Amino acid sequence: MEMRRTWYGKPILKKKDSSDTMIRWVSIVFVLITLYTVFGRIEYRWESFSGDIALKMLKNFFRYDLVEGVQAMKMAISLFKTLALSFVTTILGFIIGIVMGLFSARNISNPMLSNIIRGIASFIRAVPTIVWVLFFVSGFGLTSTTAVLGMLFHTVAFFTKAFSECFEEVDKETINALRATGANWTQVVFGSIFPSSLTKMISWLAIRYETNFSVAVIIGPAAGVPGTIGTAINAASRSGDYPVQGFGVMLVFVTALIMELLINGVRQKSIVNEI
Repeated sequence: MEMRRTWYGKPILKKKDSSDTMIRWVSIVFVLITLYTVFGRIEYRWESFSGDIALKMLKNFFRYDLVEGVQAMKMAISLFKTLALSFVTTILGFIIGIVMGLFSARNISNPMLSNIIRGIASFIRAVPTIVWVLFFVSGFGLTSTTAVLGMLFHTVAFFTKAFSECFEEVDKETINALRATGANWTQVVFGSIFPSSLTKMISWLAIRYETNFSVAVIIGPAAGVPGTIGTAINAASRSGDYPVQGFGVMLVFVTALIMELLINGVRQKSIVNEI
């Protein structure tokens, strides 16, 4: 029997069902809404665009030789503050996320408590980090505390979901064997849950640190948080100091690239350890 193919020659491996049709129509609707929003609802101020300024920015964006030592040092300090902000948020979220993950894991926690924590974490994750930062602006003002609290909410929710899933993947027979010997909840956690999930937890920690660094860069100019490299890049852009702006962007790019390489190494080691 000849295999059915699409009009461009791809083999049809399964019959279409209602779910495929639904996905296709939902995708079409989202594309139409996006096109309508981009071309029909957004007002573009093309009269404010200056070709001379754009050309000047392109010419000076990579002229790092024009960046003074003091300016480079200030940008490097801003990068360090951004990394520190990401580190503090990630570590605090990691510690709280472990506790919340234990209470939301269905195999070692009360089902009702697990569902409540998962529901709250899902709500927090659904709200963008920048919204949480703006929420705390009214109480703490434009400070690093605002950024930490805003990022911490989303980080805790992320670790809660990630760690609960890691804990639920632990072999049930191992947990039951410990319980059969009279081990209590704490002994089960430290004797089975943590040792079996440690490599995955470290991998999630590295991934979230990279994410928090990206968020810390963005929330600087978006929420007006002082001291971050995003705020410094935005200030250089507004003042027309394009060499400094380009230098800051390059610092962010190099830092993100190094993080990506380190995280890939952590992931590979995690896969090897699991095998």
